[in-house]
Amino acid sequence: MISARESAAGYGGAIDRGGWRIRFEFETAADYAARDEIIGAVLDACAGRGPQSLRRSRRGATYRVRLQVGDFFVKLFDGRRGRGRLKRWLASPPAAHIRTISNALRRAGLHAPAVVMWGSEPASGRELVATPRAPGVMLTRYLRALGRGEFARKRLLMRAIGAEIARLHRAGFIHGDLTPFNIIVEDGAMPQIWFIDHERTNRAPFFMLKRARLRNLVQLGHFSLAGLTYADRMRVWSSYAAATSRQRGRGDLRRLSRMLKSRVARDGALETIPPAAVPARNQVREG
Repeated sequence: MISARESAAGYGGAIDRGGWRIRFEFETAADYAARDEIIGAVLDACAGRGPQSLRRSRRGATYRVRLQVGDFFVKLFDGRRGRGRLKRWLASPPAAHIRTISNALRRAGLHAPAVVMWGSEPASGRELVATPRAPGVMLTRYLRALGRGEFARKRLLMRAIGAEIARLHRAGFIHGDLTPFNIIVEDGAMPQIWFIDHERTNRAPFFMLKRARLRNLVQLGHFSLAGLTYADRMRVWSSYAAATSRQRGRGDLRRLSRMLKSRVARDGALETIPPAAVPARNQVREG
């Protein structure tokens, strides 16, 4: 067990290490006991001495650190230059923003990994955020693993996704990049849905909510994925509409379809959108 003195020093504490100002808020005694190992592995990844980055975005890189106490994902943000510096003065630093949003999501009862470590490197302006790996697998992998005959399981999953996105929106959050790669499925009798990558997740003003909500559904639906059909996308929308008490009116469906077509045309995605602007009624209600 952690002593009261260690808890006070460790939970929300801060240390200087290798030019970084690191803060941490570990949730378990095991994480706190492995604090130095976790910090060392995270900083090694940021310095290029650890694993190669999983992906690279315009603002930074993401790494996966594997330790005995568990796996952690590290987001390393590049230092901002030029107009980016001005934006930093006008908005919260990315590390602080992710921590604030993640905590707010969890307080609202939504599934989001906790930020256990964050920090900045004053000399370069870089920032980092470390979160534990969410339980489950990425939606894209979950769909690939489903057998051809598991239609009922897939329909259950589509309904769970739609209902969880509705919970996200009812709580006042708009995900900044709601793609299939940022949804984690924790398997069970009823699949649990985790949302990750909250760099651009925000609370939205009321007058912006409708278009922002539809945009989230478009972000999720415009990818071409094995095992995911247009009818599956409509099951997500049907479940979402039921959970938000929205009428499954033709107007909203037409708008969603137009936004989806526009997104596909803009991004050059492989998914072919059916010519009909509105799916057949039995398509929407199926499953």
